[in-house]
Amino acid sequence: MTREVYQDREFVEFSRNYIFMRVFQDTDPMGKQLGDKFRIRGFPTLIVLDPSGREVDRILGFMPAPDLMEALKEIIEGQGEGEGSIRI
Repeated sequence: MTREVYQDREFVEFSRNYIFMRVFQDTDPMGKQLGDKFRIRGFPTLIVLDPSGREVDRILGFMPAPDLMEALKEIIEGQGEGEGSIRI
């Protein structure tokens, strides 16, 4: 995802409106703790949180940048698989 998605020009522009935190479970100091807290079982896993830190939805597995942006938009607008929209 580092090369295919996070460097994609459209994804970079899209991501400017949100806060994304990339954590590596095996190398980041808090990685294991966060992985355990959010029950991460596979990689990549993207967890979408609301402003209070509550999980709204998650995306499992790789997606090309356009598909990932669409999935994130649906979650943010409350049309995703999870519990509801994110109020920013």
